[in-house]
Amino acid sequence: MTFSFSFFLLPLVLILSPSSTPGSPWNCPSECICRQDGQVNCSGRELHSVPRTLDPSVQVLLLDHNRMDFLPPGAFTFLPRLLSLELQDNGLQRIHVHAFWGLGVLKSLDLSANALQALEPGTFQPLQALHTLSLAGNRLMRLEPTWLGPLPLLQNLNLQDNLLSSMGSGVLDRLPALHGLNLHGNPWVCDCTISSLWLWLRSHKHLVPGAEALLCVSPDRLTLRPMAAITEASFNYCTHPLTTWDLVVITMLGSLSFLASLAGCFIFGSLVTAFQARRKNRSVCYHQVKRSIPQTLGLDDPSKNTTTNFPTLSCSL
Repeated sequence: MTFSFSFFLLPLVLILSPSSTPGSPWNCPSECICRQDGQVNCSGRELHSVPRTLDPSVQVLLLDHNRMDFLPPGAFTFLPRLLSLELQDNGLQRIHVHAFWGLGVLKSLDLSANALQALEPGTFQPLQALHTLSLAGNRLMRLEPTWLGPLPLLQNLNLQDNLLSSMGSGVLDRLPALHGLNLHGNPWVCDCTISSLWLWLRSHKHLVPGAEALLCVSPDRLTLRPMAAITEASFNYCTHPLTTWDLVVITMLGSLSFLASLAGCFIFGSLVTAFQARRKNRSVCYHQVKRSIPQTLGLDDPSKNTTTNFPTLSCSL
């Protein structure tokens, strides 16, 4: 297994950071309001990074409406008891794959109203206790299984108002505890790429409020048609993914076809060669016979005809 360089760098960063220095007091940052019940409010403070002097016992952290466009590795490892984290409306464009390390008990994460276009595989993997996740109002154009899951306890997922046109096969299957899913406000393209989502909706429509209002923007024949109203026949032309057995059969048939083609070419070439050799042999015999016949003159006069002994020719025809 290979690990990124940040895997080895992260412990060193945490040791050398000011908040980890032995004997240093935990202070409430001047930009934040810290309450005795474990809630810290740092909303709308023009912050560019997560404050590092917070008490490790903090359970609720409000960092919304700031200017954190990137979450670095280990951004919250000093808050092991954090239960709720709000990061909406930060202009967030990228999240490091190790940004959420140490948040093993986090239950609620709000990343809405940011500028996320993609997520690195495994970004949410440390959040195995997560119950609620909001990615609403971002710029996600697609969603892949490794971007989200597996999240065994996730109950509510908000994907509203993104640029999602399709969803990777198996995304929702990795969320077994899902009870609520918001998919509104996305430009769904109802072709073969949407077949897995459509199939999931058939048996889980009750988990998607207003599922009948999810509209297709293309192709033309399905424009503005509710996704829930699409019939199975609409996907008959789609190519189903090949199984391992299919690939084995195709490989074997391809090899056999290649060998059969070689054998056919060899047999055909042998027949053509034999035919040409036989034809050449006949031609040689014909010319030999023709040269052995005497060129006599006056054959109409019997008195001038003489008995001619022709040489015996042996030709294999």
